[in-house]
Amino acid sequence: MTEWIPFGEGRYRVERALLIDEGERAVALEDAVIDVTQGPGGRLRMNGRGRVRNALLVRLLDDAEDLDLLLDLGGEYTYRMRRPSIQGGKVFAPGVQSFLQFAPQSPWEALAEAEFNSLIARIRILDAEED
Repeated sequence: MTEWIPFGEGRYRVERALLIDEGERAVALEDAVIDVTQGPGGRLRMNGRGRVRNALLVRLLDDAEDLDLLLDLGGEYTYRMRRPSIQGGKVFAPGVQSFLQFAPQSPWEALAEAEFNSLIARIRILDAEED
């Protein structure tokens, strides 16, 4: 199997990260970063984290079982991660944020910048005024 992670070891700042459902509604992750480390056998592993408004994430999950993650690392580095593993806080009061951790479960899809921007233009981002 080929390597899933398209970057070398290190910490990378994510300019924009969005969890998106099939209906093209999304929740933004703030202050997102990804960490790439070398695991057993020299294989690269990746995990990331970002802050999310828990109540908005619950609203997104009310209508969808599977979420994808859109990642913009700047310039031409835009990706879609299909159904990543996600773990987050369990406090759902309005306005509460917690860190959400994510990791790929399958290879990332590199998106052309135009394709990524077209997708971003179509989605409805849930915001804090709605939680």
